[in-house]
Amino acid sequence: MNTEKIVGIGLVAALMTAIFFGLNELAMSIASGLVGYMGGKAEKRGVDTNDNHSN
Repeated sequence: MNTEKIVGIGLVAALMTAIFFGLNELAMSIASGLVGYMGGKAEKRGVDTNDNHSN
């Protein structure tokens, strides 16, 4: 397991725990952090999110 997988699993576990305990504000903060983290990882891998193939 590498660091990225451990962080991702931890964030998902924290999100599920926050949802389970009804901590909506915390769940939203964790979810937005998770989306940002995953988006940053996609950008570092070289995925072009603005590629619309309209050359």
